[in-house]
Amino acid sequence: MKNKIYASLYLFSLLLIASSCNFNSTYLNREEDKKDAEKVADQFYTLVEKNDLKNLSPLLSNQFKAVTSAQKLKDYLTGTANKLGEIESKKLDHWETKVIRGSNASASYVLYYIVERAKFQAKETVTLTAENDQIKVLGYNVNSEGLFK
Repeated sequence: MKNKIYASLYLFSLLLIASSCNFNSTYLNREEDKKDAEKVADQFYTLVEKNDLKNLSPLLSNQFKAVTSAQKLKDYLTGTANKLGEIESKKLDHWETKVIRGSNASASYVLYYIVERAKFQAKETVTLTAENDQIKVLGYNVNSEGLFK
């Protein structure tokens, strides 16, 4: 009888431990992840250049939309274009990606661009995240001396 109780407790403990395990694979700075993120960033920049905010919305993550209204985004993009000029060219300077596959899946991508604008050069950062198996823009930041003039 004691052996059956111990065996049951042992099996229950094993089951409890096994069910709490997480199985994940982490990938850092893979070229294919960078390319996937660049596709979304290129779409983002194309729509920004066209000032097409209506079609920009599906590229934005829910977190982005939660903290930034459409009007705030429009004001930010318009103000940036007015002070720095329109985008003439952009070049990916460096990037970072972290993709986790498995029971705790997540993905984050950060792309750093040097952007030549009509009036000033800017360093721009596009932060992306995985949301419902799609890559979405989580943040957009522009740094330039032209913003202070």
